[in-house]
Amino acid sequence: MGEIEAPVTVADLESRVVEMKDSLPKRLQECASFFLRKGDAMAFLTVAQASLESGIAASTFIRFAQALGMQGYSDLQQLYRRNAFHRRPSYRYRINTLRQRGETEPEQLLMDFCDTSISSIERLVNSIRPELIEEAAEIISSAPELHIMGFKRAFSIASYLAYVLGQFDHRVILHTNVGAIKTIKSFRPGEVVLFISFEPYTPEIVELAEQARRDGAKILAISDTPLSPLTGFSDVCLGVVEEEVGAFRTFSATYCLAATLAVLVGTRMNSDAMSL
Repeated sequence: MGEIEAPVTVADLESRVVEMKDSLPKRLQECASFFLRKGDAMAFLTVAQASLESGIAASTFIRFAQALGMQGYSDLQQLYRRNAFHRRPSYRYRINTLRQRGETEPEQLLMDFCDTSISSIERLVNSIRPELIEEAAEIISSAPELHIMGFKRAFSIASYLAYVLGQFDHRVILHTNVGAIKTIKSFRPGEVVLFISFEPYTPEIVELAEQARRDGAKILAISDTPLSPLTGFSDVCLGVVEEEVGAFRTFSATYCLAATLAVLVGTRMNSDAMSL
């Protein structure tokens, strides 16, 4: 452990995880993904709570911390506590408290979903690099057409993007596997394809992104953490992490990101402003 310099900030930790992801055992990769998705919420989860919520043994979290050059889980947690303190620790704590209650009354559920959506949007604002959105918009607006692929829970985002971009008269091809109809399996060099997937990642989307890279297509992606397999295939990957209520996500932040990207493309194409 002494040979490895421990990360001193959350940003350092995330960079270290990305560097080490291919060398980490599968269970430690799962720990890394859990930390990256939970973000500042980790400041308030004990190792027992993290284990219960993730289904990963507490000892594995400790081994993950040690692999990063730390003594144990509490050192990791301290990084997130410092990070949360500089943002909104009381708000994060309130969300964590609501989740721990496990209440199912309508008023409580509504509050939980609304608070979680706000937290996801705040996290997007604090983490997204605007220049990446700019770059993605430039690629889309410069291409004669855009292929969009997002299956299962990501299909609603793909559909929304296709609809809004269509309102700006941009040629969009929305691919779907509805009715078990298989989508395309090959791409033309220089073709622009936008893939959308979140953990647990849709295997077919990952396979298609890999194929698109081999075929020489220009690849954009909307995914969650730097551990997403789409990051390795993408020219530009826009990251957005959604907080959860149980296993449910509202995708509020993702829709904000999608709307921003679509309207930015619209301005590049000099289209008239339209109602979304």
